[in-house]
Amino acid sequence: MTGAAATKIILALVVLLAIGGAFVALQKIPLPTPMVTPDSGAAPNAVIPPLPGGAMPPVPQTGGAMPSASPAGGAKPVGTNIISASAIKDCLGKAGESGTCLDQLFRPYLETRTTQQALAIVQQYEDADSAIRLSCHPVVHAIGRETFRKEKTVHDSFGACDQTCHSGCYHGAMERFLRGDAADDDTAAHISDEELLERTRTACDQNQAIRFRFQCLHGLGHALMFSLDYQLEKALTACDRTGDGWSRSSCYGGVFMENVFTATPEKRDLSPTDYQYPCSKLDEKYRPDCYMMQTTRMTEMGLSTERIFAECRAAGEYWPTCIQSIGRDLSNDARIGDPRGVAQKCEYGKTSEERQACIRGVSYALLDNTWDGRYGFPFCVALTNPDDAKYCFGISEGYLRNTFEKTAETMTADCKKYVPAAYQVVCIDSVTR
Repeated sequence: MTGAAATKIILALVVLLAIGGAFVALQKIPLPTPMVTPDSGAAPNAVIPPLPGGAMPPVPQTGGAMPSASPAGGAKPVGTNIISASAIKDCLGKAGESGTCLDQLFRPYLETRTTQQALAIVQQYEDADSAIRLSCHPVVHAIGRETFRKEKTVHDSFGACDQTCHSGCYHGAMERFLRGDAADDDTAAHISDEELLERTRTACDQNQAIRFRFQCLHGLGHALMFSLDYQLEKALTACDRTGDGWSRSSCYGGVFMENVFTATPEKRDLSPTDYQYPCSKLDEKYRPDCYMMQTTRMTEMGLSTERIFAECRAAGEYWPTCIQSIGRDLSNDARIGDPRGVAQKCEYGKTSEERQACIRGVSYALLDNTWDGRYGFPFCVALTNPDDAKYCFGISEGYLRNTFEKTAETMTADCKKYVPAAYQVVCIDSVTR
């Protein structure tokens, strides 16, 4: 594998696909598929009917949790910030070389500094600059790759990473892991398919806490797709070796995301005219996760949000997952300060069920980004229908409690911090019920 080819995987998350201007393209970066806690083999992207009050099914005890992640935006970098925002932007603007540039930017930094300090730099710039906020995921992927180079194991790399910008550090660490010896030698030969499949079986510890296991499996899906030269069905079959239904589905999500966004678009298994492809050709067990990514492809094909709603209605039994994907795509706009505009688009739903599917997509993606209510709670406030707002707060409470193990006290503090005073009562009632 050449150095350039080995690092192209980072660009799977950066949209530089024949759109004028790097940062205009970055407006369309997809977000990692939202987690849903496993239950009796249910896929994380399947639409699980909410329990009374909107809570998700309870989380099983998993044990073996990784070290607790630091709060996003917490500790600031120690000493002089030797990595500038302009240097990060310069790398992101280098189509075809962005991954290499970012790796080389963070590699010397991490020789003397910690992963937490590198992530704190990105969080600091993300807080101040909406362009970096939108494009931060591939940046923290690079930090993850270089962290694995330094730490040498998945466990130690995950212990060093945190959730900054949709947990991309974890995903980048998995990219490096799957390359084996090539992790420290960009000219090393590609590992064999047999070795790749064996690594797939043991890549992610079944005893990790859910939030860490998901990041491992999602990153694995990205890496499998890249390592198998974008053979979609072969990568999905490899994911089938990861264990139970929840694990397989988490891996599928990374595969489908990599199929839509890659530095080598000619390798993608997509149709120039069929809005339902490749979901329509795949075995039924793969379709829920495929539709969780498909609306990003529909947007790339030029469809408006209203048209995408119509296409999702044509997806048969998978329409709820498809509409949830609309919400996931829209969440970027809520993160940069337009939660009301996003709420209005979710209101294109003709029924409460359609609106709720969209709300789930937005809410889960926003909560995934920071593992708290920073972006998710203001979105709930922006919904004009009181029932929709109540539903939004309800699923947010269940997601934060079950997936990220947040307490009522912590969530109440988020209500007070991120929600206007006039709406704090409904927020607090929802998270303390």
